[in-house]
Amino acid sequence: MYVDHFFDLFLKSARDKIGKYLEYQRRSPSFSSLREHIPFRKAGAAEVDAPSAGVDGGVGLVELDNGHKIVLARAAAVGRGLRKREFIADVLIVDSSAAKWAYLITAEALAGISALEEGGFDYLLMDGSLYAKAVMLIHNLILTREFQSIFYIPEIILALYSLTELLKKAEEQGVRAVFVSKDSRFKVLKEYAAFESLRGKLDDYIVERGLSWYSIMWLRRFRRELSSYYQRLRGDPEASVALDALFRQSATDHVVLSGMRARTYTVPLLMGACDAYMSYKGLTTVKRLVDAVADRVEDSMAFRQEPLSSAREYLDLAEGALSAMPKILFFYLKPAEGAEPLLVEVPLPGSRMFDGAPVKAFYPQASVDDVVSLILAQYKDDVHYNDWLWYAHEMASFKSSQLVEYAVYLKRMLQESGVSMARRIKMGAGL
Repeated sequence: MYVDHFFDLFLKSARDKIGKYLEYQRRSPSFSSLREHIPFRKAGAAEVDAPSAGVDGGVGLVELDNGHKIVLARAAAVGRGLRKREFIADVLIVDSSAAKWAYLITAEALAGISALEEGGFDYLLMDGSLYAKAVMLIHNLILTREFQSIFYIPEIILALYSLTELLKKAEEQGVRAVFVSKDSRFKVLKEYAAFESLRGKLDDYIVERGLSWYSIMWLRRFRRELSSYYQRLRGDPEASVALDALFRQSATDHVVLSGMRARTYTVPLLMGACDAYMSYKGLTTVKRLVDAVADRVEDSMAFRQEPLSSAREYLDLAEGALSAMPKILFFYLKPAEGAEPLLVEVPLPGSRMFDGAPVKAFYPQASVDDVVSLILAQYKDDVHYNDWLWYAHEMASFKSSQLVEYAVYLKRMLQESGVSMARRIKMGAGL
């Protein structure tokens, strides 16, 4: 019989850490007062389900004995009488977490483009956050967050280009692209409400930057100033709650959405080039961003041992993608009582994200009633929050048995060349 030699240590460590966690949770203040700074709207009656399609993807990794990995990215676009599939298999000779997401975003965008080419629907529902995908890709083009990602600059550029081509094609065809996220970890509304609450209590410059950028908490200069205010304003209950919300990084937008009523949504927030790092460095125009990308492309060409002349082609693609990236209408919708709010993002037609003016502000004139109505009409429950997105997820996400089957075929292919496969299989889910 198997004996667990560590169970007593597990109990001791878990009781200690969980006890501290529960005490931390008990001492957490109520942030409900911040909710008054967030405007909400009541949704109208859900209309008849409009013609739509859903896109989702999945990614898996199979590791080789030499440390290289085979990335498998696939995506499905589904709707009434519609089924489009994309599959990308490639070898990652340099380990990079950014690369697998780039392949997944590319696969999802290509599946969406194929669906648009066939047509027959008015709304294209995409799984995940448009803002998160765009900023993640751009950060990997201009920052050295992960040194290995330099090798995959061309793939990251292609992912960004594919994403913007999808958005352009949808707008040209009069199809509304709608990005839906079930489990968002954003702090956009939390921070907006906190800085609104701090008006007149902090330096105006800090408040305005906090309202128009996301997120100044990532910048040490602002963290230091806010920390100083945190100590000085402990006697001000309203300021203390707002500053505690800013420094409590485990608190997300849900702290201001917790009392949200069913079938209501937040007034859309217009988000442009509001990323704090890019705004702080003045990287809010296409030209400045392309200049920042240029050095990374040259480094990538050197690592890949490709001719430097190829850099111009990649830079042209990057410039085209950055020029086409639109501003985003960002809002939360609570579809039913007891349901978690869904994050919904819609590109603003005719807009450009990198036009030199950072923006993050409520945009009451935004027209999203049709999108709200569509999501409510298609909502079933927390699991099947959207039939088409759920169906696309079931089709495209990797099941362990499927990945094992793929690995068996890959092993046969590799054995012919004398390359062996590691015994473990790594898996990833949709972004």
